[in-house]
Amino acid sequence: MVNTVASTPSRSVGRPVVHTESWAKITVVLLERHVAFLDRLAIDIRLKHRKSISRAEIIRGLIEAAFQSGVDLSQADSLEAIVELLNGPRTKKK
Repeated sequence: MVNTVASTPSRSVGRPVVHTESWAKITVVLLERHVAFLDRLAIDIRLKHRKSISRAEIIRGLIEAAFQSGVDLSQADSLEAIVELLNGPRTKKK
């Protein structure tokens, strides 16, 4: 008989495991307005859905949306070009 239960001991202390894929911890410098946006969004989500969400979860969600969009971001040569590719062409206001 094959044992299908993981041989690692159960974790009873610390944060719960939230990742099902391999991951890497990185440090990123953000503009203050980006941090304010993430914090405001986290508050809005908590108030609307009564569920907390971290900055990291929001950032992962934004990256996942870009990944799933199918947009070829390698066409961009700047931050502005990435934003334009993801937003699509905008019509100029008259």
